[in-house]
Amino acid sequence: MIGEKLVNRYEILEKVGDGGMALVYRAKDTLLNRIVAVKVLRDQFSTDMEFVERFRREAQSAASLSHPNVVNIYDVGQTDTAHFIVMEYVQGENLSAVIREKGALSEHFVVSVSLQIARALSHAHQHGIVHRDIKPHNILITQEGQVKVTDFGIAQAMSAANLTQTGVVLGSVHYFSPEQARGVNVTSSSDLYSLGVVMYEMLTGRQPFRGDTPIAIALKQIQENPVPLRQHLPELNRSLEQLVMQLMAKEPSQRPQDADEVARALQRIERELDADSLQEHTVVLEAIDAPDKEVDEVAGKKGKGRRRKKAKPRRGGTIILVLALLIGFGWGMMKIVPMILFGEDVQVPAIVGLSTAEAERLLQAAGLLLSVEQEVYDNNIPAGHIVTQEPVAGRMVKQGRPIEVRISMGRQILEVPDVSGMTPREARLALTQAGFVLGEEREVFDPESPVNAVVEQHPEPGITVEMGTPVDLVINRGQEVLPYVVVPDFRGQMLRDVQGSLAAHGLTVGNLWQEYSTEYSEGQVIEQNPSPGERVEVGWPIDFVYSQGAPRQPVRVPSTPQAESQQQPPQDQWTSLRVQITVPEGPPQEVTILVIDDFGAREVYRETHPGGERVERIIQGRGDGAVLQVYIGGRMFENRLFKE
Repeated sequence: MIGEKLVNRYEILEKVGDGGMALVYRAKDTLLNRIVAVKVLRDQFSTDMEFVERFRREAQSAASLSHPNVVNIYDVGQTDTAHFIVMEYVQGENLSAVIREKGALSEHFVVSVSLQIARALSHAHQHGIVHRDIKPHNILITQEGQVKVTDFGIAQAMSAANLTQTGVVLGSVHYFSPEQARGVNVTSSSDLYSLGVVMYEMLTGRQPFRGDTPIAIALKQIQENPVPLRQHLPELNRSLEQLVMQLMAKEPSQRPQDADEVARALQRIERELDADSLQEHTVVLEAIDAPDKEVDEVAGKKGKGRRRKKAKPRRGGTIILVLALLIGFGWGMMKIVPMILFGEDVQVPAIVGLSTAEAERLLQAAGLLLSVEQEVYDNNIPAGHIVTQEPVAGRMVKQGRPIEVRISMGRQILEVPDVSGMTPREARLALTQAGFVLGEEREVFDPESPVNAVVEQHPEPGITVEMGTPVDLVINRGQEVLPYVVVPDFRGQMLRDVQGSLAAHGLTVGNLWQEYSTEYSEGQVIEQNPSPGERVEVGWPIDFVYSQGAPRQPVRVPSTPQAESQQQPPQDQWTSLRVQITVPEGPPQEVTILVIDDFGAREVYRETHPGGERVERIIQGRGDGAVLQVYIGGRMFENRLFKE
């Protein structure tokens, strides 16, 4: 394409960029005699008319933006073979290249760049445009340090189209907000989350979430919190750290309200950093020699009897006076500026557990402000009282600083689900996943109700109670005494022999899966569910995985890709996880571990532990989609894939 002239106006000079969606060229606008950037859509997108129309419409919308921190869009056009947009040509580097070259960047640089990005986002959001793809690659920095954000409006066309090309939509998954990763509608708050990720990467030189696949990274964006910045940078400005972590909050409501609020916060941080730099600055002066005494004496002797010439003003005295003034001014600024900007140092009082009104009075007495970060449910702190505070009690901060708090909404109120008719195991799973814990189980004999089923529950279905409330179950055994069975270890035995002996153990055959194995001979049991030693009711079905022998050698004949894939043995379907749980301080709580995998949903652990106790277990899950869930007191504390 180099050398071509698009629409008889834009002369392509050289290729300067190669993205997943388009190729970028430096070109000359022969009509206005200026250098521009031309972004040409790749062929696979140019043939999708629906996408092209959306791309053109969004680009024209973005062309309405006019801001010093936004790359201006000049024109949108097409030829017989290409669709393109014409943009402002920015001489400089993108932020991705800067991070790749220098690694972690200074606090001053990060704040300066972030402030300019926030201003660009504020301008776009005020015009109803959400970027949707804020990432270092889309942030250009000129040689003078000016930031230019590019590709406004274009990401919206990308996300709306039904694209499956690897590295296009999912290419920015490191910077996606959790709502983008879930595929729900995004708002301007999503851009703020992405800005937080970019700031995190600038400060540390690394992305907060990493994974082997885009899906694994997307799940981390949804489920996991990043490693706190203070672990990477213990000396990092606390206000800057708090802003980054607030921007990366999973819930949009917990992030700053808009880009203007972010810009104001960055301006405050910029003043803090400037004041710190001023305090650390020291003026070093070299000594200035006094006038030569011997020269004065000689001159006096030679001039005896004659009038002495009028002495010329000495430059050294002027220099001393100027330097003295500068030193005095610098000392005054070091003392006065921090007091003007930040006030006196005060100790943060302890306000956790206090009511909001009490906390506010205590903070006001210390010259501090109360800032409500969010409201949360809490089992131990009454509604309207402080759950956490940041900075913590005892820290020294400047007067006028806001103390961020989370306020309790009390215990969460839930509606009790109806588990009648379920087996005891199904009922336990349903109650746990609904936020309740298991109470007492009582057995009755009711010939008119299903055997081994829940016939009563307390509290009754539909009643609203606090999360973590124990639910008692009444189970019909179908006879006066229904014995339990301890599941034997069937692993290594032939499946046909196991099937013949199950009835004698009071058990039945459940699901069966085949799997290649070099350890077990064909027909031998590899794994079972429930596990050996588990106590189950008589008649309980047992699932088995059994060997189909060692992988067969592929036959060397021409074959289709489908046939080749069928000859490949499946990978090991079992994954182990070391689960470490610390029960929150306070009263004893029930800890439940559930696994949802090829065997279905099952409970693998349920015990009550005192507050502060640490629980550690090795848990296994089968299949690529195996999920681990941990509940403490009916509240889900972890939900993750085994294979991440």
